[in-house]
Amino acid sequence: MQIYLNRLIQNQYFQLILQLISSLVDILLFIFIIICNNIKRICFEVYLLFTRLPPTQAWMDPREQELVVKYIQKLKRERSEQKISMVEYGAGSSTFFFSTYVDYYVSIEHSPHYCRELERIAISQPHRSVKIFYMGRNSSGFYIKHCFEQKPDKLNLTSHIEIYCVPRNAYSFKAYYLWATSKRSTYTMYRDYVDFLSIYFRNTKFDFAFLDGRARPQVAYAILKQLNGLNAKVFIHDWNQRKEYHIIEREFYNIIDQQTESTQSGGGGLVVLHRKSEGIGEKNINDIDWKYGKEPEWWI
Repeated sequence: MQIYLNRLIQNQYFQLILQLISSLVDILLFIFIIICNNIKRICFEVYLLFTRLPPTQAWMDPREQELVVKYIQKLKRERSEQKISMVEYGAGSSTFFFSTYVDYYVSIEHSPHYCRELERIAISQPHRSVKIFYMGRNSSGFYIKHCFEQKPDKLNLTSHIEIYCVPRNAYSFKAYYLWATSKRSTYTMYRDYVDFLSIYFRNTKFDFAFLDGRARPQVAYAILKQLNGLNAKVFIHDWNQRKEYHIIEREFYNIIDQQTESTQSGGGGLVVLHRKSEGIGEKNINDIDWKYGKEPEWWI
């Protein structure tokens, strides 16, 4: 029997059949991913037709909002003559809420469909200065494909909002499997989104960062170079039940404050972070020296 199996395996026609089956499986998986993505896109379009986001409040527990605002206002009192900037990963109603407390607000979002919803929110607030840039990337770098711009109807501006829509990258079935089974966003899936700030804003420093979007652990590392010194604050939402996020605290940052109690579905929770040291964040995201464990399977 063993001899027969060995001969069968060595047979060139049998090997050809195996290759065809393997190729067919890959094609079917690819078609499955496309179908799932299209269904998700259609569902999201229907959602946008029948919903309206409340632009006056962030989708957070009020105590979490208050904690963010407390640190912004504290810095404003200390630096009354200087402008304050904030970057956000994961745009939404929080963009329009927290931007009222700073002078310059940059938000990065991965979904073009959701950015159209943000246009609708902007129109509902005609007194706000809002630009939404739909970005592409080629061999020369990031470029603006088109832009939504709302010029305010009043001259007494309190803040400027810039939203950059940076779509996710094409990714392998393995990356999709990791996301589908553990809900972990890999760097491969969101490379442009994760790297956008350090490339497009390489000469800009931010006083605050609010992470409430995709690939938060990878983003937390990638933005280290763009923080305005050791005292810059990073806020990360949904900390309580997403244990994978805690690698951020073990490797890159120290928690200086937190709001663990939350009425938000999904667990909520907000932490306030300082970077551990000045040198952290210098290495490429692929070459990190992990001090307290090995690289997570979902990291890259």
